[in-house]
Amino acid sequence: MFCTKCGNQLPEEATVCDICNTRKKEAVFCHKCAAELPANSIICSNCDTKSRAHKSIVHWLPIGLSLIALIFYMFGGYYYFDTTLDRYNYEMPYATALDYLSLLLAVAALIVAITVIPRTRVALKVVSILLSGLMLYFAVGWIIYVL
Repeated sequence: MFCTKCGNQLPEEATVCDICNTRKKEAVFCHKCAAELPANSIICSNCDTKSRAHKSIVHWLPIGLSLIALIFYMFGGYYYFDTTLDRYNYEMPYATALDYLSLLLAVAALIVAITVIPRTRVALKVVSILLSGLMLYFAVGWIIYVL
C-alpha cells in the first residue's frame, strides 16, 4: 500500500505515513453484512443494503446555522440608552453586531440549504430553506426598520 499524499510505500499494518504523517484512510464496512465497501459507494454489493457511511452532518448544517441566527436575532436588538434621562429610548432602536451576524448566518444557511443538501432529502431541504428564509426575513426586516 502507498501513501495517498507522498507516495511512500507503507506496510499493511501502518496507520500513519512515516514521511508526511498522513493518516491512512480507514475502510468502511456494511452495517448489515460487514462486507468491506469500495470507496464512495452507497449500496453494498454483497447484500444490496444502503450504506450509512454517506450520512453527514452537512445535511443538518443549515438548520443549525438558522437556529444560531435565531439566538443572535433574539439577543441582538437594542434601543438607544438616553444618558440625560437615564432610561432607554424605545423610539430610537439600533442594530448591534449580533443583528448583522444573524443576517450573515441566515444568508449562509440559505445558501447551504440550496446548494449542499442532496435531492434525496427533500423534506430536510424544504425545512432548511423555510427556516433559513424566515430567519433572513426577520434579520433583514429588523435592520431595515432600524435604518
